[in-house]
Amino acid sequence: MEPVKNVPECLPVNFTYVAVKASLYASDSSVFGLDEAETKALVKKFSNYQKPVINGILLKAAPMEVVNALSQLGYRVVATTGEAEIVWTMQREIL
Repeated sequence: MEPVKNVPECLPVNFTYVAVKASLYASDSSVFGLDEAETKALVKKFSNYQKPVINGILLKAAPMEVVNALSQLGYRVVATTGEAEIVWTMQREIL
């Protein structure tokens, strides 16, 4: 059998992760793992309100609004956990 020719080498893929924590019925959401530019973008989108929480920020926005805003920044949901309070783990490829 002849070896495959002209196959490009695979480059390593790197990801960054954030977590969104809230109840589906809540009007605010905690977000963890954002960089400074992402934090500024979300705060600007959601009425310039943020409150620091340990390792993250609290935004005055329903969790699905935050998840959708993060998807516009290139994130996608890769896992969820919880019942009354849910954590959405989101991933974005680092270019």
